[in-house]
Amino acid sequence: MSVAREEVSLRIVVLMRDRLKVDVPDTDADLFDTGLLDSLALVMLIAALEESFACELPLDDFDIENFRTTRRITEFLDSSGLLEARGAW
Repeated sequence: MSVAREEVSLRIVVLMRDRLKVDVPDTDADLFDTGLLDSLALVMLIAALEESFACELPLDDFDIENFRTTRRITEFLDSSGLLEARGAW
């Protein structure tokens, strides 16, 4: 993971801690299997991400796998072009 992606991933971990009161042990921890996220928390996370990164997430083809770990969330944001377009780096 590049330095910029690591920074975004850390930002997501901090966001989850501050907004959802969820402590993520590492960027590859499965947020659903560990019980850190459920469907309501996922909706709250999506809203918090959109606010924090000043974007609207492309959820037309929603795939929960994109939100399974903070690493995957970062990759999803990056592959959607949202990070670069919004200057989130």
